[in-house]
Amino acid sequence: MFFDKLRAGAQSTVSKVILVLIILSFALAGVGSYVTRPVQEVAAVVNGDEISAQALENAYRNERARLESQLGAQFSQLLGDPAYVQQIRRSVLEQMVEQRLIDQKVAQLELRVSDDQVRNAIRAMPEFQQDGRFNNDRYLQLLARSGLSPEQLRDSVRQDLNRQLLLEALIGSSFSLNNEAGLLDRLSRQQRHAQHVTLPLATFAAQADVSEQEVEDYYRQHPERFQRPEQVRLNYLLLDGGTGSAAEVEPQAIEDYYLANQATYGQPESRKVAHIMVNKGEGAPERIAALAERLANGEDFAELAKTESDDVFSGRNGGELEWMQAGTMDPAFDSAAFALQQVGEVSEVVESEFGLHLITLLELRPARVKPLAEVRDVIAQRLADEQAANAFYAQEQRLAELAFEFPDSLDMAARELGLEVRSTDFVAAGELPADINDPRILSEAFSERLREQRVNSDLIELGSNRAVVIHVAEYRPAAVRELDEVAELARQWALQDKAAELARQAAAELQQAWSRGEQDAWLDQHGMTLSELDGVTRESEQEPAILDALFAMPAPQQAPSLKTVSLANGDLAVLRLIAVSTPEQASELLAQIRQGQSGMQGQREYQSLIGALRAAAKIEYRNLENQGDSFF
Repeated sequence: MFFDKLRAGAQSTVSKVILVLIILSFALAGVGSYVTRPVQEVAAVVNGDEISAQALENAYRNERARLESQLGAQFSQLLGDPAYVQQIRRSVLEQMVEQRLIDQKVAQLELRVSDDQVRNAIRAMPEFQQDGRFNNDRYLQLLARSGLSPEQLRDSVRQDLNRQLLLEALIGSSFSLNNEAGLLDRLSRQQRHAQHVTLPLATFAAQADVSEQEVEDYYRQHPERFQRPEQVRLNYLLLDGGTGSAAEVEPQAIEDYYLANQATYGQPESRKVAHIMVNKGEGAPERIAALAERLANGEDFAELAKTESDDVFSGRNGGELEWMQAGTMDPAFDSAAFALQQVGEVSEVVESEFGLHLITLLELRPARVKPLAEVRDVIAQRLADEQAANAFYAQEQRLAELAFEFPDSLDMAARELGLEVRSTDFVAAGELPADINDPRILSEAFSERLREQRVNSDLIELGSNRAVVIHVAEYRPAAVRELDEVAELARQWALQDKAAELARQAAAELQQAWSRGEQDAWLDQHGMTLSELDGVTRESEQEPAILDALFAMPAPQQAPSLKTVSLANGDLAVLRLIAVSTPEQASELLAQIRQGQSGMQGQREYQSLIGALRAAAKIEYRNLENQGDSFF
């Protein structure tokens, strides 16, 4: 437990802080933010440097998607709370402000990494790795799909690495003195010798008794324990369209759909090509022209790729790339590759964003359309679902109309649509029936409009062809329950408090007896036993409350060191600290402890830097409206 904290401090220094910043730069701003910067509203201004509303919106969506994948259904419920949504937005914006402050400090100090460092960082990115190694084909394809040029990726990585220089200078310079680490090392290995007596609450519960007056007094003194939350009794109509049955779809409809959408069920043409690439720069056109001439004179394409291509990763395999389909590579490269007609044919010189290329066709897989028999069931189910969705949409619209036209009741809508009006008993928030247990319904059920006006709600769409209209039949505000309703519960809690009070009195008596040296007689009188705690360390397997209390107690001097502790199960324990043993010599963990202290100090200094930058900065937050969910 203790050393886990030290290890966490040791492992969360430069590398992890840098990794978090690099991830945040992509996760918060999104790849698209490196490509386009539309003129839009401003979310914040940091020392005159604007953070656009669109950048914030992209960051918020990415963070929301991350939380949704992490928390699942629980996140959907949390989104029903507007305060929680605002908290997410505020947190994302604050992270972006901090990142902007760091970037400004980096620019002020003129920190800049080398081109080799940028290149190595890109090659080490897991997105471009395959089988633990950088894969150039994957690199090119991902850039093309993202609409991101190598220069844009290079600049964004350089920005992250520039931040790393500042953080390394800050965190890497943190240190811990040997004396400090040595003291912590010795304290971490300190042993404590003690005795303790457990006072079970159940023992005192058997001795406790309360009168009717005491039950009533307890009820009146603790009204918060008997509070009934606000409740509603609901009527509702649930429209559930489900999915359609494929058996009901006409065969002709399946054939017509197939003929109209054959491209959907086809395998597009794919090609495997090889290329020789020359990086752009002085002499590049002459060099690629010379390679084209050597190919024309009969030299082997694969051998030339191995020795001459600047794309060394594919060059090792004779320039061979992975199977590609139209539209997956750089447009110029893609067009030239799909213009080749015969295997072995070599293109003219092609200029792409990545360099100058000569491309040859290695293998071709023609386009293929799956036969109707192979996709009939899939089409039938698709059409059936569409029919069900269309029917549901018509019913949904009619339900919305009827609920609005006859707002005082759901009966008319139920009769026309053939639905059953379902009802609940009085329910509090979080107690809705499973079929309507949704944050959107909960918000409506307890809204002032439905409660006061007693009208039908608007149609609430639940997704997956499900919708509902609710009507608040009765509302019951929060109130203290009557004593008759909670008498037994009040008696139980009053008994529990009485037992706890008897246990506390017994613990005080035991401490007094221990101070006088009369503990043995007291223990015999009450039928309790004494337990020894010999050589206890901070890592010992003991109840946390006992461990924490034991190491917080002062070392005994002339009088015994005594303490009463409440345990997790409600029992009490009386501790008597006998002796404290602290090693005099450092252990082999001294270096690790010093490293951990340095790491934690570095983190504190980083937070201090952020605080200082914030204090010195002029930061203006803009109140944005109509940005999806409400902003702040």
